[in-house]
Amino acid sequence: MEKKGKYKFIRFKEELSQESFTDFFDFYFTRLSQFATTIVKSELLAEEIVIDVFLKLWENSKTLEAINNIETYLYISVRNKSINILKKEQKFHFDLLEDCHIQLADYKPSAESDLIELELFGALNEVVMQLPPKCKIIFKLIREDGLNRNEVAQVLNISVKTVDNQIAIAIKKIAEKLNIDLTNPKNSHGLMTFLLSF
Repeated sequence: MEKKGKYKFIRFKEELSQESFTDFFDFYFTRLSQFATTIVKSELLAEEIVIDVFLKLWENSKTLEAINNIETYLYISVRNKSINILKKEQKFHFDLLEDCHIQLADYKPSAESDLIELELFGALNEVVMQLPPKCKIIFKLIREDGLNRNEVAQVLNISVKTVDNQIAIAIKKIAEKLNIDLTNPKNSHGLMTFLLSF
C-alpha cells in the first residue's frame, strides 16, 4: 500500500496537475480521515482537517521535494492539526494514546486464512476491540494503515520501543483470549505474522 501511495505522490510532485493531485488525495483521504476521527471524534471535523492538510500541500507545492516519507508526513500533519484544533476549541490536554476512539476493521476469512473457522474470527474481532487504547491505535496503524514500527513511532510521537511493547501486549492479550501457547516460537511468530502482516 505504501508503494502505491508513494507512486501517487511522486506523480503529483512531477506533474503538479489537478488530476494527479486528486488521485493522490483520493488514495489517502479515507485512511487519514479515520485517523483524525480517532483524535477529534467528529467525522466532519476530521474530513476538514485532512482537506486542510492536502490544501497546504497543494499551495506549497514548491516545498514537496523536501518530503522524504509522504505517509509519515501526512499522518504527523493530520495529528498535529487535530490536536491544535482541540487545544484551540476545547482548551484541554489531549493524550493521543489514551483519549482517542479507534474504529478497527473486522477480520474476515480470506483465501490465505480459509482454514481458520469463522468462529475464530468472531473471537479475534472481540479481543481486538477490547485492547487498551494505546495497543488499539498502534495495532490499527500497523495492521490496517500499513505503517511500519518506525513510522508509527513518528506519527504518535513515541519511541519504537513503546510501539514494540504495545504490540507485545496486544499479541499476549489476543493469544490469551484465543488460548494460543506463546511459549512455542512457531505459535508466537505465526500469530504475529497473521495479525500484523509483517
